[in-house]
Parts: sequence; structure tokens; C-alpha cells
Amino acid sequence: MFFWKIDDETIRCLIHKEEIDNMGFDLYAISNDNEQMEEFLDAIVKSSRNYIDWHTENGIQNYIAKSLPADQLLITISCTFPDVAIDRDLDQIKKMTSALNQKITDDRLEQIYALSGEEKAKAFDEMSRDLQNVCMGNIEEEGKEQQRRSHNPVDIEKHPTRERNVDLPPRKLSFYHLAELIQFCSMLNSQMHLPSSLYKAEEKYTLFVDFSACDSDAQAVAFMLAAEEYGGKGGEVGYEEAYLMEHGQEMIPEDAIAVLGSMC
Repeated sequence: MFFWKIDDETIRCLIHKEEIDNMGFDLYAISNDNEQMEEFLDAIVKSSRNYIDWHTENGIQNYIAKSLPADQLLITISCTFPDVAIDRDLDQIKKMTSALNQKITDDRLEQIYALSGEEKAKAFDEMSRDLQNVCMGNIEEEGKEQQRRSHNPVDIEKHPTRERNVDLPPRKLSFYHLAELIQFCSMLNSQMHLPSSLYKAEEKYTLFVDFSACDSDAQAVAFMLAAEEYGGKGGEVGYEEAYLMEHGQEMIPEDAIAVLGSMC
């Protein structure tokens, strides 16, 4: 079972069918019986308290369960009252609307219309990045990026009886903001410090990760899902590494995750 924290009242759990069976539940039954699902979620919450410090006083207010390949289930559990959750979303929308009004102004658009050639393309790219940052919630205030999420380290429940059996190719994770990449690496515990290297090119930071050191496929999946919470975009490694070695900037040649994690 893999747990990680979204906020003080929300967690995610990645669990394998075998673990569900060992808990005394049936995957088909919990998917089709509300009472069984409630009992299963209560058991997940109880187990999570051994690994994550989060607020569960309000009880389970909402959950999302998603089936993944290899008989795995990804569960998001929230103990936030619905009205409070909506208010938080409204606050974020308000911030995003204000940021858009500040960054994508009529004057700025008119200035770009008036340009031509390389200057126009460059100005348009800059505005597109600002638009993407706002849409992703990367809102700047007083010249400093707000820290949008507050996560505790990813907590992993080890299974000593499970043999290491991972046959996943190296993966890449691209981040537009170094601060988010550092924050992601800082919340990983030492068991997640996988062999890795970091390059920079075209305003992106690309982390190459070797998953052969994982204890299971589930651990690798948990790693990738956690990275997405910090804006990381995952993908398979094709020719990118060779391209970056030739045209990009090699920032950290090895143990990049451990190095970045120590910066926060």
C-alpha cells in the first residue's frame, strides 16, 4: 500500500488487489456495494494514520476510486466538508482570474499584434507561458511564486514478502518550474531516491529516472502519480536524452533526486 498526502484533509492510496484480498475485502464487492465500500475506506483511513499525519475528524466526505492496470486501485479520500472544498476552489478561481487580468491585458495583446517576425513569436511564447502558469495554478504574488501545495513526505508501507520484480523502462519527467521539482524531490523519502539525472533545455527541466531500483511496479506508479501533483509531465524516453546531452545543459549527472531533495 502506498500513501501520499494531497492536503491536510486529503490523501491518495495506491493498493493492489492482493492487498485488498488480505484485508478481507473483495474488489468486485466493494465496487458494487456501498456498505462494503464504506467499510473498506474506513480500513484504509485507519491504516493511513500509521504513516501520514492528516485530519480525519470530519469523517470521509468524498472519495474517488480509479482502476489502474495490473489489478491496482487508486483511491483519493477527502475529509473536507463539501462547502469548504467549494470555497477553496472558488478562492483558487478568484486568484487565477485576478492573475489573468494582470498578465493577459488588452494592452499586452495589442503590443503583440503590432510586432512581427521573431519578436512577435517570442512575445507570444512568453504570454503563452504566463497563461499556462496561471491555468496550472502557478500564480505569482509580489515577485515570488506562491507555494500552492503543502505535502508531507510520501510514506511507503514495505512488503518484505514481495519479491523485487520491476521491468519498467527509464522514464522522463518534465517540469516547467525548478521550485516545483525541488519541492517534489524534497517530499520523497530515501526509498524513493531512484537513480536519476537532470537536464535543462527550452525552459524545461527534464528528470530521467531509472525504475529498475523500485521494489514493485506499484512503487513506480506511485512515484509518477506523486510527480503529477507537482506539475511533472511523464513520458517514455525516446531520443530526448541524446538530444539533451548534445543541446541541453546537464545540471546534475547522477543522484539528481537526492541532490534536489536536499535543497529544500
